Amino acid sequence: MSRGLQIASGISVLFTTLAFGHIMVHDTQHMMSHHEDNQFFIVAHTIVAIALGVLSLAGGFCLLTNRPRQNSN
Repeated sequence: MSRGLQIASGISVLFTTLAFGHIMVHDTQHMMSHHEDNQFFIVAHTIVAIALGVLSLAGGFCLLTNRPRQNSN
């Protein structure tokens, strides 16, 4: 993969992760105001959202910082 495409992919992953985080915050706020009786669902939703966000940020970081491989020959 060319370096320019790799940087563009990394930046797009980071922006997508920020949009996902923004949506998850508003979605969680909405759930908290309408689902007071089922706190387990809100906690599970938040844990899954955080895990996906961390994995997405790690993927974007790896795309942006990946260096070309060197041949040992």
